[in-house]
Amino acid sequence: MLGRDERGASLVEFALVLPLILMLVLGLVSAGIAYNEKITLTHAAREAARFAATYPVSNAASLEAWLADVETRVVDDAAGSLDAGTPGLSICVAYVYPDGSGANDTSKRRLNGVDGVGSCFADGRPDAERRVQIEVGRDTELEALLFSTTIGLESQAVSRFEAGPGS
Repeated sequence: MLGRDERGASLVEFALVLPLILMLVLGLVSAGIAYNEKITLTHAAREAARFAATYPVSNAASLEAWLADVETRVVDDAAGSLDAGTPGLSICVAYVYPDGSGANDTSKRRLNGVDGVGSCFADGRPDAERRVQIEVGRDTELEALLFSTTIGLESQAVSRFEAGPGS
């Protein structure tokens, strides 16, 4: 008769453990999706920096048009991860070139409405080297049943400008 009194114990134990298992599984899936988005951002930044490094500025109407072309390339390479309306969206494209005195002249654009002068990030490269900097970012949700948080994803790429002198 002892076994008959414990018939429902396994069902109660399962009911207690099920929410923990669901939290773990949903958390792993959510983290996997966030990691995939991070890889996509890294790919987009790297590919756009490589494209920009070999794309002469003289092929565009102006430096601003060149920056817009590179920005479009970043969005295209992100496979939908950087579409307009994405929460926390930020794209910085900088063409860094020396002005002869050691200081950098840089132009950049951000999709969040901030245009300005200054490099996207400090890459530690020498001021005498012309280069392209790309920085992309977005927010994503990390969810695990009863737990949810927003995390910021960001990726950076820099490439030496190789389009040729006078470009």
